[in-house]
Amino acid sequence: MASYDQPEDRQGGYSLMGTKEKAARPALDWRQVNDGYVLRIFGDWQVSHVRRIAKEIKKLKCGTAGAGPKDLTVDMAGLSGLDTAGAMLILDMNELLKSKGFMPHIINVREADQILFDLISRHPREKAGNEAKSSMVLNLVRDLGSTVVSIGRDIIEITAMIGQVTQSLLGLLIRPWRLRFTSLVHHMEHAGLKAVSIISLICFLIGAVIMQQSVEQLRAYSAEYFSIDMLGILALREVGVLLTSIMIAGRSGAAFTAEIGSMKMREEVDAMRALGISPVETLIVPRVLALVIALPLLTFIGNIMCLAGGALIAYQVMNIDLQSFVERLNDGVDIRHFYVGLIKTPFVALIIGIVGTLEGMRVQGSAESLGTHVRASVVKSIFLVIILDAAFAMALTAIGI
Repeated sequence: MASYDQPEDRQGGYSLMGTKEKAARPALDWRQVNDGYVLRIFGDWQVSHVRRIAKEIKKLKCGTAGAGPKDLTVDMAGLSGLDTAGAMLILDMNELLKSKGFMPHIINVREADQILFDLISRHPREKAGNEAKSSMVLNLVRDLGSTVVSIGRDIIEITAMIGQVTQSLLGLLIRPWRLRFTSLVHHMEHAGLKAVSIISLICFLIGAVIMQQSVEQLRAYSAEYFSIDMLGILALREVGVLLTSIMIAGRSGAAFTAEIGSMKMREEVDAMRALGISPVETLIVPRVLALVIALPLLTFIGNIMCLAGGALIAYQVMNIDLQSFVERLNDGVDIRHFYVGLIKTPFVALIIGIVGTLEGMRVQGSAESLGTHVRASVVKSIFLVIILDAAFAMALTAIGI
């Protein structure tokens, strides 16, 4: 370790550390020299020694400068290692010394350490208590305001996208040869046909659960047979369409966002616009139209599987065969319940398709942006599906349907 190159003070000089083992341990040495003060820094000031460094700073007995500011020399000749954490601690220590009336200036700084100090100084850190001092009410109002602005922007953009899709569909009625039929069939296969298995399984299981719980609750009143009526009404009006829509929102809506978002990241959408090709007509309309066609069919399959799951439980729990189950279902459930569930599906499909493609068009040029908008697509789609289903349920019930 290099020896200290300053002259000894009049009070007997400094006690130097003689071994490498001692030099590696962070330490501080505070001395008064004539009318000023010297603070020497030893050892490795690195993140592995943060606790030891903090203890050394706490043990530093420098008092206050008294009348007027006093010069303080911070000698770094004995410093054997420094990283970002150590440099921040040194700067914090200097600020502490300034608050006590000293005027610190650093000497014997290596070039690499000076670069590190300059980098940290150019990026001032916020005080830890700043966030705690801010008003909770103001933060709440700010968050609420940003949420309202975000919701308003989403409503405007979704409405604008619905208008563009409607305009494109009207244009296809006039010029049907512009419809990309191959793309439409492709998306119908992926969003519809390949979703049959998972939707059938989910609806079958949910139908079985509804039937089993209905029987258990109505058995106390000797009204088990009414559980078939309950299952039929719930499955046809709400459960079938809601389960199918949520599955499609999480499956196909996210896929639409990822596909269009990837094209946006590779600037393919901008290239289409440069070539005079409408991204709405080419990318969005086939996907939305495929969902509008596929979702009613998937909902019908989901309804059937819900009833099938209920029929299985009815046979196991109440010993009702399939023919008796169907007869009871036909007597207790009106066909209007089936129409009520089915009439929602085109609107739900439109919302899922619009939100999924719109979030894809919002993707910027990073993978983080793609993940953010895929997540937003799923959350917004499911939320809007539930809101739309609730609005239809209340409106149709109010008019007696």
